[in-house]
Order: sequence, then C-alpha cells, then structure tokens
Amino acid sequence: MTKASSRLFIFAGEKSGDLHGSYLVKALKTLCPSILIEGVAGPKMRDSGVIDGVVNGIRMENFEVMGFSDVICALPRLCRYFYQVRNYILLKQPQAVVLIDYPGFNLRLAKALRKKGYKGKIIQYVSPSVWAWGKHRIEGMANTLDLLLTIYPFEAECFAGTHLKVEYVGNPLCEYIKEYQYHRDWKQSVGISSTASLVALFPGSRRGEIERNLPLLLETAALIKQRYPDIVFGISCVDSSLMSQAGFDESFVSVPREYTYELIRDSRTAIAKGGTITLELALQGCPTAVFYKVTRLNRFYAKYILKVRLAYFCIVNIIANKEVFPELIVREVTPSCLAADFFRLHVDGEERARCLAGCHDVRELLEGHDSSIAAATAIKMEIECVSV
Repeated sequence: MTKASSRLFIFAGEKSGDLHGSYLVKALKTLCPSILIEGVAGPKMRDSGVIDGVVNGIRMENFEVMGFSDVICALPRLCRYFYQVRNYILLKQPQAVVLIDYPGFNLRLAKALRKKGYKGKIIQYVSPSVWAWGKHRIEGMANTLDLLLTIYPFEAECFAGTHLKVEYVGNPLCEYIKEYQYHRDWKQSVGISSTASLVALFPGSRRGEIERNLPLLLETAALIKQRYPDIVFGISCVDSSLMSQAGFDESFVSVPREYTYELIRDSRTAIAKGGTITLELALQGCPTAVFYKVTRLNRFYAKYILKVRLAYFCIVNIIANKEVFPELIVREVTPSCLAADFFRLHVDGEERARCLAGCHDVRELLEGHDSSIAAATAIKMEIECVSV
C-alpha cells in the first residue's frame, strides 16, 4: 500500500473510540506513511492526523449523547448525521471503512453501505458484546463486515459458525497502561496525604449512574469506616456539588479523571460499578469489589436468563473464566453485602491472595500483543486486497 491515493474512512462516536482510534491511526501511518485517513474523529484522533470534519463539519463530539431522554431528543439529529456519513462514504468510495465500537450506529451504517452497493472493505474494531446479549447481531455482522477486530480472546468463538474473518488483536488497555506516565505529585494536587490509607471508589462514568450509586457507596463506606476509621476514599470524577448533596465528609476526596491510573495504583482496594474500569483495575493489580445496581426485573433477567449462558458478568471474571473480583448483581446489592466483599479483599489473607493471583492471570492472558500495530497490520492487509 504505497500509493498516495490509498484512502481510509474512520469513524468514532465516543471518547473511548477516539482513544482507540488515535493509537490505531498512529500505527497505520507508521506502516503506511502515504495513506490518507479522514472521517469522524475526536480530539485525540485529530491530533494523530485524521482529516476531520469532512462530512459537513461533523465530529465525534456531535455523537456524544448520555441518558435515555437525551438520546430520544437527539434522534432526529443523529439520523441526519447517519445519512450524511453514509452518503459521503458512498461518494468518496474509500478502499476501507473502519468503524470503532459504537455498535448501535456502526452496525447499521455497515448494513446501509452494503445495501447501497459499497464495494470497499468494512472493518469493525471492537466487537459488540454478542457473547452476553445481542446474539441476533452475529448473522448481520457476518453479512456486512469483511473483518472484525476483537479485543478479548474468547470473542472469535461466537463467530465460528460464520464466514466472517475475525482477528484477536490484543486489548488496547494493556498498551495504554504500559505507556502511561504516572504523575508523581498527584496526591498533593487533589489534597490527599502522602501517607493516607487509600481506597478507590468508582461509581460510574455518567452523571445518572453517579447519582444513583453515590448513596450506596456512602452507606458502604460508613460500614467500612467502622472497622477502618483512617481510610481515605478517593472517589473518581465526582464534582463537589454531587458530593455535598450525597453527604460525603472530609474523608472523601474527588479525584479528576486524569488521575484515574494514579488512584488505582496507589489504592490498596477498590469498589467499582461494573464496566471497563474493572479491567483497568485488574491489569494494575487492585483487588476490587464489583457491583451492578439494577432493577428487580433486570436482576431476575440476569439470574434466570443471562446466567444460563454467562457464568459471570464482570469482564475480568469472564476473561479469567473464574471469580477474580466478587460481583454483586444476582445477589442483591446492599451496603452490607458490598462491605463484606470489600473486607475479604482488603485484609491480608487467602481471599486477597487469590484475587491478586487472578489479576496476574488476566494480565498474562491479555499482554504480549501490541494491539494497535496488530490492528493496523490487519487493516493494511485488507486494503491491499481492494482493487484500485
């Protein structure tokens, strides 16, 4: 792929996709210096060299919508963007389209492109969670995608009965953590004593999640402080107004998102709402009690329907195929249950040692891949197969 006319369209609709895309673009430009990469990008991808705003000025930021009501209000605008992106790709006919995560939008876009006769390669980077739910998507993905790049080693099995080419490229979180430059004086910056006994709390990333989960964490913390009164709780990315409303005292410190990895590294133990953060905690060896605060109906669904095909719900446990982090979802989420899980991990003993060994196993399973280079190499090979 040496021609200057080699063209790739890339799409990211949220911050995590922008991060993955920025590393991917750097790797692509290393492998193929003359490639032209344009699309819908965020600030990190723009800094990496993506020509952004080519579709009527549309950027990744236009797609960032949080909360059910916000999504409903944004539907007309998102539909308009959908057709503008589709029509631009059909007009320009790039050799390949790379769609990063954001499956609700991206899988529909892939289907629409095929329906309109797009002949280039369509590549999805980061698979939707078809192994948990959404198995109905497998056939549609096989019919529209040329290549699926997965970030968990077990995902390829879900597509074994199809003709879809699936490649596990490694998990990009390993790459990010390996390259991360920790801030030395971060505690001083946020007002935490250098000698503090620190515990990390991760209530979620969206404001609605945080507001729902703060009361649970406050009650759990009160139980923990009865046994460990000197603990300081570093609570991730919660502004002071929310903390005031929830009743947090001086033993709670709000930690900006930019110091997330410092908070993980320097905490003895953590409590986290289930999600990608749990994998980041495991990869850095921080024993964590995981919770999923759901409705009774969703708990029933998890216990009697999802549990049939999923032994675990936390991604760390799914990767390890064993319980590394205790998880509360089928068991009702209460402060006493969450505190009990925490105590077993916090004190030196068999449970903490087992958890730390499980974190090591997860790192062993996921490390050893340069995910961005592996993904870029696979994309390069697909583009080279396109007749130009």
